[in-house]
Amino acid sequence: MVTYFRLIENIAGRSSLGFGLGAGRWNQYGTPIIYGCSISSLNFLELLSIKGAVVTESKWKLVVLEIQTPIPELDASLLPSDWKNRPHPRSTQEFGTAWAKGMISPVLKIPSCRIPLKSYPIEHNVLINPLHPDFQKSVKVLEEWDVSFEVNS
Repeated sequence: MVTYFRLIENIAGRSSLGFGLGAGRWNQYGTPIIYGCSISSLNFLELLSIKGAVVTESKWKLVVLEIQTPIPELDASLLPSDWKNRPHPRSTQEFGTAWAKGMISPVLKIPSCRIPLKSYPIEHNVLINPLHPDFQKSVKVLEEWDVSFEVNS
C-alpha cells in the first residue's frame, strides 16, 4: 500500500475520486484519467505551472489516496522525444489513452515533466483509470485537507 496525493478544486458536492472527460497530457478528450502525485508538493507545482496565478482565486482540497495494488511504471526509455512539450503532445495523449482503454492496470507510474527526469521514479505522477474493473478495490481515499495557494491561509 502506497500513499499518493491529488489536488482538486473545493466545490460543494465534488467527489475526491471524481473525473471528467477533458483531455490532459496523458489522455485524449473522452478518456477519463485521474492524475495524482507521489509527493504532495508536486501537485501544487503541476497545477500552478498549468494554470498560473488564477489558482489563487479558488479553494482547494488535497486528497490523500492509498493505492492498494502493485503499480507498474512507464520505462523512461520509452518516452516519446516530445513528451515534455507545451502544449502537451498527441504522443503522450495517445499512449495514456491506449493504456486506459486497454485496461492494462488500474494505476501507472509516469514521470512529471515539471521536474528533472533524473528524479523518476522516486518522484513521479500516477495515472489512475477510474473505469478499470479493479479501480474500486485499488484506490481508497484516506483523508482530505483544505489547502490554498494563498500565503495567509
